[in-house]
Amino acid sequence: MLVVYYILIGVFLVLFQTTVFMPTPVWLFAPDLYYILVAYLAYRLDLLRSLFVLLPLGCVLDVLSGTVVGMYSFLCLCGYFSIRAVVDRLPVNESLYQIPLVGMSFLAVSWCVFFLLRFFETGEQVVWSWWQMLVRAALVVAFTYPLFLGFEMVKKNAQRSIVPWNRLRLRPDNRRRRRA
Repeated sequence: MLVVYYILIGVFLVLFQTTVFMPTPVWLFAPDLYYILVAYLAYRLDLLRSLFVLLPLGCVLDVLSGTVVGMYSFLCLCGYFSIRAVVDRLPVNESLYQIPLVGMSFLAVSWCVFFLLRFFETGEQVVWSWWQMLVRAALVVAFTYPLFLGFEMVKKNAQRSIVPWNRLRLRPDNRRRRRA
C-alpha cells in the first residue's frame, strides 16, 4: 500500500511541478519536486519498493517533458543510486547531511544529464549555466525539509494496520465473574 501512495504522490508532484511551477518550460525558478521524492526513497525505502515507485514516475516525467525518451527515468535512477551509495557509506547522523546531500546529488546528476543530452541531441545546443543550476539546487534544498516531513507522515499513516488491534480492549476473562 505504501508503494501506491508514493506513486500517487510522485504523479501529483510531477503534475504540480509541470503546471504550477513552470509557466514556461525554461523558467528558472522551477524546482524539481520529483527529485526530492527520489532522495526520500533512497533514504527510507528498500530497493524493490523504490524501483516500483521510480519506474512509473520516470515514465510520467518522460511523457510530460518531451525530451529524449528514458532521460528522466535515467535521472531518477542515477539520483537514487548515487544518494543510496553515499548514505550507505557515511557513519554520520543522517540529519546532518541529508538536505545538503540532496542538493549536491541534484547538481551532479544534472551535470551528467547535460552531457548525455549534448551527446544525444547534437543538433540543438543545450545551455549549461552554473548560476541557474545553483538556483535550481537551492530551490530543491528549500523544498526538501517540508516535503520530507510530508513523506514521513504518509509513511507513518500507510504502515498502520487497517484494523487497529491494539486499540481494541479484549479481556481475557469474563468481566461478570466474581473475583475471590
